[in-house]
Amino acid sequence: MSSFGNQSMFFASLRKLTMALVVGSAVCLVMTSVASAQNFDSFGSVVGGVEINAKGVLDAERKVISNDVRQQLTDKLNGTVADLKKPGLRMISLNGLEAAMADAVQNGSKLPLEVQYMAGLQRIEYIIQSPETNDIILAGPGEAFKADEQGNIVGAKSGLPVIHLQDFLVAMRYADNVRENYEGITVSIDPTQQGVENLQKMFSKLNTFNPKLAGQAEQVMGPQEISLTGIPKDSRYARTLVSADFKMKRLSMGLEQTPAYMPSLLEMAQAKDTRFRKMAPRFWMECDYQPVAVSKDGNVWQLRGQGVKTLTDEQYFDKDGNKKAKGTANKLAQQWAASMTDNFEQLSKDEPVFRELRNLMDMSVVAAIIKQDQLVEKLNMNLPGILGHEMVSTPSWNIPQQVPTQCSFVKLSESWLVTASGGVDVDSFAVAEKTETVPSLGKLAVLASKRSADNWWWNAN
Repeated sequence: MSSFGNQSMFFASLRKLTMALVVGSAVCLVMTSVASAQNFDSFGSVVGGVEINAKGVLDAERKVISNDVRQQLTDKLNGTVADLKKPGLRMISLNGLEAAMADAVQNGSKLPLEVQYMAGLQRIEYIIQSPETNDIILAGPGEAFKADEQGNIVGAKSGLPVIHLQDFLVAMRYADNVRENYEGITVSIDPTQQGVENLQKMFSKLNTFNPKLAGQAEQVMGPQEISLTGIPKDSRYARTLVSADFKMKRLSMGLEQTPAYMPSLLEMAQAKDTRFRKMAPRFWMECDYQPVAVSKDGNVWQLRGQGVKTLTDEQYFDKDGNKKAKGTANKLAQQWAASMTDNFEQLSKDEPVFRELRNLMDMSVVAAIIKQDQLVEKLNMNLPGILGHEMVSTPSWNIPQQVPTQCSFVKLSESWLVTASGGVDVDSFAVAEKTETVPSLGKLAVLASKRSADNWWWNAN
């Protein structure tokens, strides 16, 4: 398994203890200001309703923006073209998108909001190659967009996150880098070796339980480290990966209220009065697609499947704090991972960061298909704005680096569990390589041909 799996969970057990101590984390981002985003508006940077304070610390408590700020966002978003209000199968011409970007740059203005938010596209489901117009067309559900109470940019009716152009640009520009990087796109949050060693020394001296030990455990554990591969660490794409990992961690460990349909791992353990002796699970999310459907003529591709699944296995730490993989999975941990996978659609509606994560995976798979099949070259397309960095620069955020440790408690019979879990792996080219011919897809090319000559996006129905 690649290094994303190095996110860790470790454990110590003492007899006759009646509580479980769970060590998790909150993500520390040094700053939130945009360093380079002359083409983009500064709002819309919220991921999953998470707020980052002036010191750059990710706040676990869900925040809402003020009514004044929300009204300002609403007023600006209301200035987008009226046709966006009609929901449907939205199609986007990459040549048209390129031209719209170039026009804004030439006029010295920011990108129009309908460009920044990809005409309200909420998921890329289809890629259509158009040899007649030398164009690539993306298609999926779309509608008008608004700002929700946390400041996320979402569909006006569905409330689901829309795709951000800056994320799409990162996916397209770094596809070659991902192909060359055997680890793909990953994030992991790991305790330091010294932190693990310090915590184990602390446990070795204990024979009674005291809830006040939580602060001591947090202190001796110290900050954990965030690792990112495959994409710029200062991108919104990276922030979304970290936020999704963060949210999964908190849900698994019960560090915030969990939905009734998906109790935390600790709630599951408490219900069964499970003894956690030698249980050290870790969890990660990765791509979960069916083979990509391809039309008989090879001009249409369809992404199929849920897109995201959660997996688990087990590892432990030796006395020196070194990670050791077991390569097995605890049954209770498997049940929790399966629950998150099975409930992903509902969970991603309740927690938008997971829908945003799937959007990233979709975009990266789309970029992999375009690169793998050399569509830009075959169609003699010129996309300096989409594929290059010179015309349009994406916002640059300070790099997420550390995670301060946090603790929570549940009542158990005779165990003391200490955990730190999380990770995301986006292996886009592995998805792109598996295809299946579906002749009926050819009809999408007909819908794509109905593009209005004066617009870069349109509804196909």
